[in-house]
Amino acid sequence: MTGWVDRRWMSMSNQRHDPRWAAHRPSGGALGRALIALGVVLIGVLVLVLDGHDLSWLAGLVAGGGAGAWIALVRVARRPQPAGAEPTLGGAKAERRTEAAVRSLERSGWRFRHDVRGSDRTFDHVAVGHGGVILLQSLDPRGVVTMRNGEPWVERATDPEAEPEVLRIRPRAVTDAVAFRDDVHRLTGRRLWVQAVVVIWSDFPAGVVADGRCVFIHGSRLADWLTRRPHQLDVVDTDDVFATVALLEETGGRLPLPVAV
Repeated sequence: MTGWVDRRWMSMSNQRHDPRWAAHRPSGGALGRALIALGVVLIGVLVLVLDGHDLSWLAGLVAGGGAGAWIALVRVARRPQPAGAEPTLGGAKAERRTEAAVRSLERSGWRFRHDVRGSDRTFDHVAVGHGGVILLQSLDPRGVVTMRNGEPWVERATDPEAEPEVLRIRPRAVTDAVAFRDDVHRLTGRRLWVQAVVVIWSDFPAGVVADGRCVFIHGSRLADWLTRRPHQLDVVDTDDVFATVALLEETGGRLPLPVAV
């Protein structure tokens, strides 16, 4: 009998490391709720056995329920928030840090607008300078950001056992760049190349990753990256494009409809 128990225990231990078993095992939340319910019943039974009165059984249920509710509240308070759901993912704090990071570049001819309202969306930051037209989006997810298949993934330091979470920000960044280009074209008839950039303010070991139409960069490297951009616009073009950005902001997104040709 002892040998069977030992073999059974070894089998269960091996299953814990098998990803197929892990995919079907109950979650920590479900297990916690089951234990709470079991605790309520056991406390009631224990009081009833010791005292033998129905009133004691009821008191045991109340006591067990109170203890279970307290445990549940503690578990919820300690549970880490998903990285993708945090308000810091693309909040005002991250945008202010990006504004501060590029402010010094205005002395070298770069021009910036923040929170620019387009035809159907708002753009975090628009940069216009010798390095072209750059559309920036600011992110600050909690955790370590790594790149996988062209998308940033967040590993939450507060919960090492949690699975990394994909942000899926690249399609949005590229779509925003196309939308901004189209808005400018509808205003002026001028077509521009608009570079999409995602500025990451959390831990990003790679520093800079250029992936086709989208660049992912840590905020501390942004100013230097813009300074080193190849020359695309002269001073006159920079002023002209920036005036268009200002006009777009003044219209409040009320652009004329495109004319079919």
